[in-house]
Amino acid sequence: MATLLDPRFKTLGFLSQSKAQEAVRRLKAECSALIASNEGVQLQESGDAGEGTSRSCELWSLLDTTVDQKRRSSNATADAIVEVERYRAEKNLRRHEDPLEYWHTQKHVHPHLHCMALKFLCSPASSVPCKRVFSKAGEVLCRRRNRLKPETVKKEMHRNHTSKAD
Repeated sequence: MATLLDPRFKTLGFLSQSKAQEAVRRLKAECSALIASNEGVQLQESGDAGEGTSRSCELWSLLDTTVDQKRRSSNATADAIVEVERYRAEKNLRRHEDPLEYWHTQKHVHPHLHCMALKFLCSPASSVPCKRVFSKAGEVLCRRRNRLKPETVKKEMHRNHTSKAD
């Protein structure tokens, strides 16, 4: 999702076209859910204002709510598709341009994608598991590396001891 929402890469950042299309489908689905949840909040707020209605209107109110939810669901999907496709149709940014600055300037053009971009672009993606990277640093002195010269071990232990003291 982060690659797709990065305006420098979009679908160009994927190695396979099928993975890119899968990401686009997921983006549309998440955008649709975001639009539907925003409209649900707005509908609930407007419904709270009209709580003083009589019991005879409750049946009609229930029917209206059901119809509105059905219409909102299809509208949310259509709106998400339009917003995603408009974003994809725009030219990619140059590699040195700032994607967060782009989303800041485009937040009124693509409001729902802007929210999603802030969520997904908040941390850099990495293909290297952090545990593996950090655990390698601790393997300088271990059973597998038992053929180090004593001078090297002393230097490493001294370096570790002085860095902990700082």
